[in-house]
Amino acid sequence: MGKTTYCQKLAYDWANGREEWDKSFPAIELLLLLRCHDIETNIWEAIEEQILPEDINEDSKENFFKFVRENQSKVLLVLDGLDEVDDPSKLTMYSKIAECREFSKCNIVFTSRHEVGMKFRRFCDTLWEIVGFTMKDAESFIFKYFKNNKPLAHKLLEQLSPRSESKDLCEMMANPLNTTLLCLLCEDFQGSFPNSRTQLYIEIVLCVLRRYEEKNKLSSSSDDLIKVYENELIHLGHMAFRSLCEGQLYIEQSKFDCSSTVLSLLTKFGFLSVQVSLGSRRRRCVRYGFMHKSFQEFFSGFFLASKILSGEVDCDTVVTDERYLDELKQVFLFMTGIVVSRCKETAVCLVKTIAAHMKSKLQLKKQNKRRNLKFAFDCIRECATHKKNLLSQLLHTFGSHLDIEALELHVDLSWYFEYFWEALSVNSTLTDLDLSGNEIGDFRADSLSDAIKVNTALTNLDLSDNGIGNSGAGFLSDGIKVNTTLTNLNLSGNRIGASGAGSLSDAIKVNTALTNLDLSDNGIGDSGAAFLSDAIKVNTVLTNLNLSGNWIGASGAGSLSDAIKVNTALTNLDLSGNVIGASGAGFLSDAIKVNTVLTNLNLRGSQIGASGADALSDAIKVSTAVTNLDLSFNHIDDSGAGSLSDAIKVNTTLTNLDLSSNWIGSSGAGSLSDAIKVNTTLTNLDLSSNWIGTSGARFLSDAIKVNIILTNLNFKS
Repeated sequence: MGKTTYCQKLAYDWANGREEWDKSFPAIELLLLLRCHDIETNIWEAIEEQILPEDINEDSKENFFKFVRENQSKVLLVLDGLDEVDDPSKLTMYSKIAECREFSKCNIVFTSRHEVGMKFRRFCDTLWEIVGFTMKDAESFIFKYFKNNKPLAHKLLEQLSPRSESKDLCEMMANPLNTTLLCLLCEDFQGSFPNSRTQLYIEIVLCVLRRYEEKNKLSSSSDDLIKVYENELIHLGHMAFRSLCEGQLYIEQSKFDCSSTVLSLLTKFGFLSVQVSLGSRRRRCVRYGFMHKSFQEFFSGFFLASKILSGEVDCDTVVTDERYLDELKQVFLFMTGIVVSRCKETAVCLVKTIAAHMKSKLQLKKQNKRRNLKFAFDCIRECATHKKNLLSQLLHTFGSHLDIEALELHVDLSWYFEYFWEALSVNSTLTDLDLSGNEIGDFRADSLSDAIKVNTALTNLDLSDNGIGNSGAGFLSDGIKVNTTLTNLNLSGNRIGASGAGSLSDAIKVNTALTNLDLSDNGIGDSGAAFLSDAIKVNTVLTNLNLSGNWIGASGAGSLSDAIKVNTALTNLDLSGNVIGASGAGFLSDAIKVNTVLTNLNLRGSQIGASGADALSDAIKVSTAVTNLDLSFNHIDDSGAGSLSDAIKVNTTLTNLDLSSNWIGSSGAGSLSDAIKVNTTLTNLDLSSNWIGTSGARFLSDAIKVNIILTNLNFKS
């Protein structure tokens, strides 16, 4: 039962005083049923036009209106079809009614589809939903239909289950006539429906046309009945398309620009239902509606496909029409499926055009990026499920014609990632790809690895926060081993453990392109650090390595120290947020003494303490490479500050030193002050969030008076 039928039943039950009158409704003396689509100016005029007899005299009409005004609580006003209002400005009139600014004491029922109804919900006391033909109804019908073939009934119901992937079938089931069509189709295919949505509807149309011919004892020479009735179906599609563009779900008879013979044939097919309009008495007309909106969309797609295949409309015109990304998306998908069933080359051209226009669309905010990519892949999927062995060709066509340099895609593309990877494998323009926070996981990392193996353009890839574990790291490792262009890889915030670090180590040993690797916050531990150390010993291209937040202890620091001693490429190493401790700092100190390339070392929050600072000071005294050292949040106190001061006095390379949040007091500040007075290289010193106090500040002030190199000094508590 649709909303209009429900309204008619409501009026019928009230007029006949039947017991079926809904008990939730109040006792009323008058029910006024009005169709919103036919209300031109106001409700009073609509009552006169749609309800009152044409020959009513003025006195009777005035008495009727007087009763309505003075007895509003006894009147039920039913306004059917808010979503069918052809002029959006008219919705203001209905808003006033809903807000009780007009007909304030009347009982009012609005009917609408969800899109428009959502705007009025906040004004309503009660909400109902017309559920139509329920699953229980469908089950009963299907078992009766297949009473002699219960296995087939169960097979059909499995595909109609809400848990199945056949969403389209579930939606169609809400209409009894559609359920009948599905039963007929199930018989023809013995329970195995087509995978393509377009092909499903094509088969339904063929099923209807076959039964039309059987009923009328016709026998066409062609097996393709769609071809036989192509002109009529194109005409039906044209009307369907026009009404969809106008936002209408019905087609008035006057708008059919065809002969009565053709119109009669179209109605006999059974795709259209006939309904007498509830409009004004002066404009009574017949209108036609499709048995389900999806059929209106299918025939619209059929019409559009005929225009493209005949050359009347080019692919560019259709692809650039924004309506197909929103309200007419299903029309576009049906069109795509029909095009590929007739001409594969035109479908390929269509995908090329979609890719060509994707650059401007992917500059939009993230939800639109997802929408646009999903739209492209939906089209490719519709083509591929219709014609086997076409998927790779279309994805490669899309990827090779996708002319973009950078893409941030922080959205879930679900299984479309498989499509994205294959398209990426042949793309030659995308250099920067940010896929952080997409829950790629281990399984999808496998597909991504295949793309990395053959891609020759991508240089920057961000895969942070994606739930990639050890096996996923293993898959990516396979890709990194042979890739020759990727220079920056971010794998931070994943679940890569020691074994995953081991796999990546194998790749780093042979890779000749990767210069920046971020493995922070992965929990690789000492074992993982040891694996990576083996790779660093032989790698000659990796310059930046971030291992912060990985539970690396003294043992792991020792392994890394052995690697740093012989490495000739690594310039930046981040070990912050680990548990290196004093002994670990000692190992790193030994490495710094002999290394000549490491310029930046971050040991923030690594628990090195005063002893660790003392060990590092020995390295700073002789280091000729380290220019930036972060030792913040390490509890090095005054003793550690004193050790570092001795190093700063003789060091000639260190330019940036962060000692913030280290419990350094006034005596430590005094030691550092003495060093600053003679140091000739340090330009930035951070002593913020310590306990320097007034006396410590005075020491530092004295140093600044004589130091002419230090440009930034922060000792704010």
